Amino acid sequence: MKEFALFNDSFSITKTNTYHLSIRIGQLGYSYCIIDTVRKKCVAIKNINFNKVDDNITFFNNVQDLLKNDSFLNKFYKSIDFIYHSPKATLVPNALFNRKYLKTYFQFNQVLDDYEEIHYNKLEKTPAVNIFSIPSEITTLMVNQFPESRFFHQASIFIENTLRHAANKKNMVSVMANDDFFDIAVTESGNLFLYNNFTYQNENDFVYHIMNVYHQLKISPKEIGIYISGDISSEDKRYRLLSKFIGNVHLVNIADNSDCEYGFEEIPEHFFANLLNVMK
Repeated sequence: MKEFALFNDSFSITKTNTYHLSIRIGQLGYSYCIIDTVRKKCVAIKNINFNKVDDNITFFNNVQDLLKNDSFLNKFYKSIDFIYHSPKATLVPNALFNRKYLKTYFQFNQVLDDYEEIHYNKLEKTPAVNIFSIPSEITTLMVNQFPESRFFHQASIFIENTLRHAANKKNMVSVMANDDFFDIAVTESGNLFLYNNFTYQNENDFVYHIMNVYHQLKISPKEIGIYISGDISSEDKRYRLLSKFIGNVHLVNIADNSDCEYGFEEIPEHFFANLLNVMK
């Protein structure tokens, strides 16, 4: 995603105590939106990219710098949601969940690095818990900067938004695209049937993994379309290639799920689907 910082004419730096801040941070950068909770309108959006790094120290320094130097992240807000962005997460059904075994659940299909700590979100629209990891130093930075913030994983919000969207649909496939991995969810009669995420290197990988889900679940790409949000556009190679195999490819309309008015024509609203829908 390109870098940008846009502010609505109604934005007021003196009214942040009536605003809500949703901020997403991951290895490749950060985004946030600021919502006027009185008017229920998004009044600011921003995205800044990081250079891709493999070491935790550089990532920590990147986050520390942004929290220190971004003046809009040094204000008091009415409420704050922090979304950690990574492919490391696992779902556990409520019937099997016991908080004492968080580490065991997570390590069943993920690697817990020495510098990471485990968090979890209880999902509201499906009987499951999403367990995920965050580098402990990032957690400390966020708690120090925003003591009252709620912590989420991007998959938690993606799944909840997908289920809201699927409420009146028999079957649906939903994808949230990122630069190096994507989340995918399949619903059946309004219920979550599958969630997974895949890393990829190019548009061919991206489309292969999606079409393999269609194939494995015996879903007809001519009959069941796909709803996409995140870092992708209709001009993107991933989108154009996917359109050759699936009859209907839709970019998510935030108004389908959100009570918040978006209002920025310069940036497609599906880029901010997770950030604008987290505040419920």
